[in-house]
Amino acid sequence: MLSTLPGRLDNAAPYQHGAVPALRARTTARSRLAAAVLGLVVVLLAARGITREGTVSLQGDMPRYLMNGVYFWDLLRAWPVTHPLEYTYRYFAKYPALSLGHHPLLPGMAEVPFYAVFGVSVLSARLPIIGFLLIAVSVWYRLVERLYDRRVALCSALLLATSPFVVASSRVVMSEIPALALLIVATYCCYQYGETLRRRDALLLAVTAAASAYGKQHCVFMFPIFAVYLARRRGLGSLFSRDLLVAAGLTLLLLGPLIPLTLEFSRINVNWVRTAGATSHFALANLLYYPAALWSHLLSGPVLVLSLLSLGLSVVRRDGRALLPVLWVVGFYLQITYVGVHDPRLAIYWIPPFCLLAAATVTLARSPRWQTALTTGLLLIGGYQILRAAGTEPTYAEGYEEAAQYVLAHRKGESVLFSGNIDSGFFVFFVRKHDPQGRMVVLRADKTLVTSSLARIIDTQRTTREQIYAMLRDFGTAYVVIEDAAYESPPLELLRQELKSEHFVLRQRIPIRSNSDKLRGVDLLVYEFVDYSPARRDRLLEMRVPLMGANVAVRFGDLLPE
Repeated sequence: MLSTLPGRLDNAAPYQHGAVPALRARTTARSRLAAAVLGLVVVLLAARGITREGTVSLQGDMPRYLMNGVYFWDLLRAWPVTHPLEYTYRYFAKYPALSLGHHPLLPGMAEVPFYAVFGVSVLSARLPIIGFLLIAVSVWYRLVERLYDRRVALCSALLLATSPFVVASSRVVMSEIPALALLIVATYCCYQYGETLRRRDALLLAVTAAASAYGKQHCVFMFPIFAVYLARRRGLGSLFSRDLLVAAGLTLLLLGPLIPLTLEFSRINVNWVRTAGATSHFALANLLYYPAALWSHLLSGPVLVLSLLSLGLSVVRRDGRALLPVLWVVGFYLQITYVGVHDPRLAIYWIPPFCLLAAATVTLARSPRWQTALTTGLLLIGGYQILRAAGTEPTYAEGYEEAAQYVLAHRKGESVLFSGNIDSGFFVFFVRKHDPQGRMVVLRADKTLVTSSLARIIDTQRTTREQIYAMLRDFGTAYVVIEDAAYESPPLELLRQELKSEHFVLRQRIPIRSNSDKLRGVDLLVYEFVDYSPARRDRLLEMRVPLMGANVAVRFGDLLPE
């Protein structure tokens, strides 16, 4: 087993008068320089393409996070709201791209100040992601500096900031970077409490640990690791100290709203985890998935090799400084493997300890010459990762905003119908961006003609031409915007074919400019419905929402401005 952290040497030779302040000044200056360099690296890599509104993730989650943030901003502007649940259902009916509860709430809440200051845009939503990454890297530097030294801290933080998966995640608006930052902050608070046993540090650990779970529920995997670390560091009895028990109670209290929220509004994820865990556990394929993901997705080859070497040597030599990263690596692996859900994104929280172990190879070398060589090599690896990340273009898909602007600039009718194989919310977001007064309702074909769940069609609602035309007339639809590609769902393909009839006029063809093969050669077509008639305000707009296992039924007139 790893030993506890070694104490300071008490027999060190005293410094000469005036040497200590001078040393502290040099140390502070170097730390500030290191922080500035790391911050510059983070901003330059994470901010690539930030002025390009089409820089998006086509995975499907990003528009949900964008719209969750807009929802919170609009809710704040509409305050006081006497019936918040009714307001939320109406908002979803008007802008069907929300995922409150299914996706973590904290990323969307973090967007609100930036929407308030800079306006609703992809750029505004990306700013807090960069801020969270700056927090993650700076706190990680501080933690590793206390565990090891400034040299290891610099190398480790550099490897983390330039990790290919971390950089890619920092260029999109999703939960991984906010959750990673809060998890690192909670880990620092855990370490701090292990050193001081102060009540204040225990309470900070409770608050930051709970906050990390609001960033992403999977952060609770670190809670047992914290407990084992403190038990090993301070003894098993420390877990039953009054301060830590109070902190544990505070954590449970803060997590109280998250538990029913997850169970109620994220039923698919809960069932996914329950089913995967019940059938897999430690099957061979399950055991091998995340080690393979380290190589293929999460870490560059040199970092992985060095980290595994350091992991083995640290255990053999019982290096107490490696207690936290070793527990992190082993404990997190056991838990995500046991759960049985296969997704590389879940392992982003596994990257920091591997970066630390890779950087810690410096301390395992006996010779100063070898230590210098290893430090140089680590900095070169960081430089290699910088060049690799800088040369990787973020995914982009441009055209959705242009289509939204065209519909709003030639405004006619009370709603616009959108149909797409790929986009599940960006068009909705851009309509809201350019229509802050909320004059236009967005209908999604995969919510009104059929029912989709996680990009799969699971049910049909309107299957005939007559039903489609009745819907267009009932909800005052004057424009239909569609990704011009074949649809596997018969109702959606029927809509695409019907748009070529005499009842519609093609007003705009917008080529989608994208570096993703998913959208290669696909155009956005904007059709005007010739037989448009004003909306029937008393009609119900009904949609199934499988993610939360509920139905939304809203009087259409309630979605329109007074």
